[in-house]
Amino acid sequence: MIIETLPPPPISAQIRRLRKEHGLTLSDLAERVGTSAPTMHRYESGWDRFELRTLEKIAKALGAQMEVRLVPSPAPATHLEPDSSQVVESLSPLFWDKDLVASDLEDHPGWVLARVLTMGSMAEVRIARARFGDEAIRDAIRRRDVDPRTRNFWNLMLD
Repeated sequence: MIIETLPPPPISAQIRRLRKEHGLTLSDLAERVGTSAPTMHRYESGWDRFELRTLEKIAKALGAQMEVRLVPSPAPATHLEPDSSQVVESLSPLFWDKDLVASDLEDHPGWVLARVLTMGSMAEVRIARARFGDEAIRDAIRRRDVDPRTRNFWNLMLD
C-alpha cells in the first residue's frame, strides 16, 4: 500500500484554524502577539514574509509548537521541448505585424525572443524559454530592439 503524504496547509491557514479553535478574534490574537489586528489579518490572508520571531510569538499565543524544517526538494521534472506548432500557436498573438511561422523560430530566434521578452506574459516567456533555452535569451536581450529596462530585468532573472 502506498501512502502519499500531503504537504501541510499554508502557514496562514494554520494560524487562522488555530485562532478559531481557541475562540479568539483577530484583535484577541493580535493583543497576545503584541501587534495590530490588521497585521494579524495579513498573516491569515496569505502573507508569506513572516519573521521567525513573529511566528514564535504567534505559535506561543496559540499554544502551538513551531517546527522549522529543511527537506530536500524533489528532482525537477524534465520538460520536453514544445514543438514548433505549439510555440507558434502560443506566441502568435505577440506578432500582430507579421504572421509568425515555424521557420521564424529557426531563422530568427533573437527577433522572436526579443518580442516575447519585451511584450509577452510569463506564460509566453516560459514557452519561449522551454523552446530556446536561457543562453538564447541571454543573446536576445543584447539586441538593440530590447529596451534597457527589459534587458536589466532579464539579466537579473537569469542571474
